Amino acid sequence: MSSEIIKLPRVTKIELIRLRRRLALTRRLHRILRDRMTLLVQEFYIALRKSLELRQKLNALLTEVYPQYYRTLRFYGGESLFLAASTTQPNKVMYGTRNVLGIVVPLLELEEISKPSVILPLEVADIQLKKEEIIKILIELGEYEKTLYLIGREVSRLRRRVQMIEKILIPRLLNTIRYLTMKFDEMEREEKVRSIKIKAILSAKGTI
Repeated sequence: MSSEIIKLPRVTKIELIRLRRRLALTRRLHRILRDRMTLLVQEFYIALRKSLELRQKLNALLTEVYPQYYRTLRFYGGESLFLAASTTQPNKVMYGTRNVLGIVVPLLELEEISKPSVILPLEVADIQLKKEEIIKILIELGEYEKTLYLIGREVSRLRRRVQMIEKILIPRLLNTIRYLTMKFDEMEREEKVRSIKIKAILSAKGTI
């Protein structure tokens, strides 16, 4: 926590009032940023859970496909698998965006999966179906991974701002307000003492 005070061009009571207003505004900003960061962290964990679910689903599917792929490769050869991979046209993915608490994140949707350009044997066709499912998962996973990156970056930025306000700006404002308050209290006491002395002197002169 900072123990410094803010340097002021002039020490006046107006400056003290301004500092108190600034402190109230800074505390309000700190609360808003902290609340936003809390909500973003919640969104981050929602996206993280979804991403982990998709990764598990993808790993399970790949674990299932690999043995089937190598069996088919031994039985039909590489040409059949190459034909399974060849399509009449590219896959179409729709791209959009959505707003998550002020952060623009991607929205991806597989519009159409191109079918193989030839009729395939049953085993190869089954691999093709799993391939389609893998593509869908990869696109959805890509959407959530990018969302995680963007939200994580914003959370990191907000955390730095919140800590700066909490550990530097607010303590400096408090220290400066405390310093000015003590200074004005001291000046007021000195003024009272001076007034008492002047009154005493005037009173003494009046009795002479």
